[in-house]
Amino acid sequence: MFSKGAALDTLIGKSCEIKGDIVSKGTVRIDGKIEGTVKTTETIIIGETASVKGDIEGKHIIIGGKVTGDVFATHKLELLATGELHGDIRTPRLFIAEGVIFEGTCEMEKILQDMQQVKK
Repeated sequence: MFSKGAALDTLIGKSCEIKGDIVSKGTVRIDGKIEGTVKTTETIIIGETASVKGDIEGKHIIIGGKVTGDVFATHKLELLATGELHGDIRTPRLFIAEGVIFEGTCEMEKILQDMQQVKK
């Protein structure tokens, strides 16, 4: 699900429930329930059994479970066939599989322009 060389730094298992924010500098995988924001400089994987109520921010975000909140992916957002997202999206690259439930808005062109301005 993520690049071959990437290491998994944080794992929230199926039986785990967290009320609070998660901040990491590495890859985070969630298979349990979170009520709070999830933020990392790397990849966030929301597994099929996961439920997140809160905003998510990361470089590469993969959603296979249920998310209620806004999502900001600085590189790419993938919504897998089992994914459900109720919130707004900001990302330069977006993949949506057939069968996804998505309710919200998506902003892509402006964020790409903003990112290009920063690089200049």
